[in-house]
Amino acid sequence: MNKKREDSFVDYFKAIKEIDLSDATEYTLRTPLHNLLDFLAKDKKPPLKIIPEPKRDKTKLGAPDFKVKFREAIVGYVETKKVGENLDAVLKSDQIAKYKKLSGNIILTNYLEWIWLKDDSIAKRETLCYSSDVGDHRARLDKDKADKVAELIAGFLSTPPQKLADSKKLAYALAVRCQDLRDFLFEELQRQEKERQEGRLHGLYTAFQKDVFHKLELKEFADAFAQTLGYGLFLAKLNAGERTDVTLQNAKNYIPPNFELIRELVDFLDELDREEYQRINWLVEEILSILNTLDLAAIHETLAFTPRQGRLYPPTEEERLLFAKDPYVYFYEDFLKAYDKATSKARGVYYTPRPVVNFIVRAVNDLLKDTFSINNGLAAHKHVTVLDFATGTGTFLLEMLHQIFESVSEGIRDKIVKDHVLKNLYGFEYLIAPYTVAHLKLSQFLHDKNYVMQRGERLNIYLTNTLEPIKPLFNGLLPALSREVEAAQQIKDKPILVITGNPPYNVKSRNTGKWITKLVKDDYFKVDGEKLGERNPKNLLDDYVKFIRFAQWKIEQVEEGIVGIITNHSFLHNPTFGGMRQSLMKTFNQIYVFDLHGNKKKKERAPDGGNDENVFDIEQGVAISLLVKKKGAKRKVFRADLWGNRKYKYAAVLESEIANVPWQELQPDSPFYLFVPQDKKLREKYNKGWKVSDIFKVQSTGVKTHRDHFVTDFEEGLLHKRIETFCDLSIPNEEIAKKYALKSNRDWDLPVTFPPI
Repeated sequence: MNKKREDSFVDYFKAIKEIDLSDATEYTLRTPLHNLLDFLAKDKKPPLKIIPEPKRDKTKLGAPDFKVKFREAIVGYVETKKVGENLDAVLKSDQIAKYKKLSGNIILTNYLEWIWLKDDSIAKRETLCYSSDVGDHRARLDKDKADKVAELIAGFLSTPPQKLADSKKLAYALAVRCQDLRDFLFEELQRQEKERQEGRLHGLYTAFQKDVFHKLELKEFADAFAQTLGYGLFLAKLNAGERTDVTLQNAKNYIPPNFELIRELVDFLDELDREEYQRINWLVEEILSILNTLDLAAIHETLAFTPRQGRLYPPTEEERLLFAKDPYVYFYEDFLKAYDKATSKARGVYYTPRPVVNFIVRAVNDLLKDTFSINNGLAAHKHVTVLDFATGTGTFLLEMLHQIFESVSEGIRDKIVKDHVLKNLYGFEYLIAPYTVAHLKLSQFLHDKNYVMQRGERLNIYLTNTLEPIKPLFNGLLPALSREVEAAQQIKDKPILVITGNPPYNVKSRNTGKWITKLVKDDYFKVDGEKLGERNPKNLLDDYVKFIRFAQWKIEQVEEGIVGIITNHSFLHNPTFGGMRQSLMKTFNQIYVFDLHGNKKKKERAPDGGNDENVFDIEQGVAISLLVKKKGAKRKVFRADLWGNRKYKYAAVLESEIANVPWQELQPDSPFYLFVPQDKKLREKYNKGWKVSDIFKVQSTGVKTHRDHFVTDFEEGLLHKRIETFCDLSIPNEEIAKKYALKSNRDWDLPVTFPPI
């Protein structure tokens, strides 16, 4: 050991000898340890920075005590514990498990013992001295032990920052960091609301709640904002390039003006110097660290839309069919799996399989050409406007770009982008993270096609709730969001020729706004002009039904149009949806429903008894719907079915065209207007039978518990008396209902007699 390094350990050991073990905490030797690490780090070539985290109350969101940085990249962490604390127990803690997800290079020490964790295992373990040396002025430093600890620290400091070259690993690394960021944001939002100290963060939440989704909750916003910051910083790094480090101070400068809202949200990083946000620094710097050490050339390779030598494709044929033309879907799916798969599924956030999207877009393109006589189909900039009403990560719009680019020569592509793609293709998305990814990947697609957006140009994908008309009001905190809302509302009022997408399915819909609810109830809750006889038609208020009603409403405003979507398939056969089916038949001249089945809830099997799988990872069966409004066209309803395993279905729809699908023409009629084949003779025979409602004059929905206080008791005599009262026809039903707190005085319709007990 050289003299200077030996002196640094002597100084550190001197501090150990001077403390009182009974009063020692994990902060007692913080400064001497910092001095030791700082000396050893400066001895490295190039020198490293040792940055201590400020002392704070320990919470589940706590940061490691020291971080070691090379430029803007984090080399590793040092976590300290109380002098003499049992490190073997600490190794098993949730805290260390969390830190190991963030870094493969960690030192854990109680100031006396040292453990170097490298890539999830113990690389080296040394002891500098023992508890008996603490506070003992006669103790002497063991130079051999000091040498071994010095070697341990040197190995730790010599570990280069992790350099990611694979998008799958990047997605995981980004996800685990955004998880911690989300938890902090949620905790801080709760604090600001509870203490009525609404700062910038709470102001952003309020703006989103007012202008995007009125029922947005704190936790949802924290979740969405954490993802947005992560992807916003990724966008900044992509634009900064490999040689430029992205920092808290310059990140927004590398987000192009075309991403105005994302740039405005990343402005939040300017707040991190404020006391209430300082704990977020290390989390954001963690994200910046992995981004600043990316192998950007390799990442571009895996996320590019143009075939290149050495391009990494997913390993299986099924995944190749899914992702070959949309690497960002693969990237975002990997992110969600690590970030919070359960939450994404609870929201109904699912990627739409590319073969399904490809079929729908091709079918729309063919209908434009064959039925509407628009020769250039989707590429016809003078005639075609498109709205993806549930954009997600932009899968449908991307497929349209593919098909538009394939249909025009390279020489006019720039003109098509300027005059058509950036003017006539629209998307609505209310979740900020998918919205960000959609902008990121579609701009990357155009870039790969050699089109670079100019200042003032942008993709017409807007952050808005499709089902809520919102009156634009200027918001000084987020002016870009105000402009976003205003532009989205203009599109909601604008004539649209083609509507497409994959809306969310959720029977417990939170989209309960008056406008869309009234549209659905006024139209879908009636059959042949009469109100539905359903006691609980809640399925008609599922989100996907509301999205269909929105699309229908939009097409009702124009002379002709097309809707091409994939949704829950229940509306095809559920008797409750008779009014909806009848309404669709009135609006659209031609209806094509391609039932892809896969309903696990009904345990669907193929007609030959074989296995039937869903094209999504969900239990509810799905169907493609192509709805055509064309003046003069005969009114017809067609149906086709596709059974089999998932891989077969992907291949089948990818190879199918609307003209060669084996459509069966249906004749839906009153009262159910079913979009399924019917044997009318058999139905006539069935209808001659007795109705269940005629057999059972008093109907019940089954066993309920809300009247347990009425039908059960601990004393038999009291129960007898209650039954006698109930059966006494001289007592008005209203009095009985009031006395026993029954829900209604019509809980019974006929006199009831009970046998003796």
